[in-house]
Amino acid sequence: MPTKRALFVLATSFALAVASPAFADDQTDVAKARAAYEAKNYDDADRRLWSMLNPDSGTLKDAGLRTQARMYWAATMLARKNPQEAADQFEKLLLDDPSFEPDPLSFPSEVIDAFIDTRKRIIDKINAAKAEQAKMQAERRAREEEDKRRAAARVRLLEKMATEEKITERHSRWIAMIPFGVGQFQNGQKALGWTFLGAEAAFLIGAAVAFPFYVYNRSHAETARGSNPDADPLKSYRERANTASVVNGALNVAFAASAVVGIVHAQLTFVPQTDEMKKRPLPQVSGVSPTVAPVQGGGVLGLAGRF
Repeated sequence: MPTKRALFVLATSFALAVASPAFADDQTDVAKARAAYEAKNYDDADRRLWSMLNPDSGTLKDAGLRTQARMYWAATMLARKNPQEAADQFEKLLLDDPSFEPDPLSFPSEVIDAFIDTRKRIIDKINAAKAEQAKMQAERRAREEEDKRRAAARVRLLEKMATEEKITERHSRWIAMIPFGVGQFQNGQKALGWTFLGAEAAFLIGAAVAFPFYVYNRSHAETARGSNPDADPLKSYRERANTASVVNGALNVAFAASAVVGIVHAQLTFVPQTDEMKKRPLPQVSGVSPTVAPVQGGGVLGLAGRF
């Protein structure tokens, strides 16, 4: 598709365009100095290498190119009969890069011998430099691992935040005034809520059932009294009516008492709000995003994502 092709071309163009021109310039300068040395134009080689390695205004920043330049500068100093300056350059080279080995085919034997003699002379400094470099590398790895750990923890936290939704439910004291354990359920006290709901419902249902018995027996008692005031059925109906009335009254009182206790308890233990975490699927992210990758002497900018 045209869009995919355009994005691919754009990514490639970025990668080629952002490569550091400074690194290419440094390579060219070192190559010119090497050519001057190999042509035995030592004055020109010395001038070029001095401009690159001068501690005050040197332009060479890349460690690998700096090592090459120092090797050629030391060889130039030997060619100009300046062994002390050559030894100084060899020493700086070895302390910066203790594992460096010169190419024996690129330099005369006297240069290689001088390099070996310098390395032997400062072997203790080289070992100390190696130990320092190993320590720095270990510290850097430890920092990188810690950064990775923190990044992973941050990703886990972000994923957790993205997959969880916090819902806050605000409570009302007016709702806590409702009987049947409504206030307890609102406060999150489910066991007490069910207890009050069951007890109050039982009292209310019992009172409701007792009332028709009272009405029935009271009605029949009135009928029996009109026909025969001294008959046994009259006394029986009255007793059952009185019993139903007492049961109804007691159950109503029990309902009222339990309702009041439940409401008071709900008000005393009132919880203003509750928080609930709900799960949701992790959002799927697609598309193209810029990426930056470090390379020797610079960086590469590109694009990542679905093309």
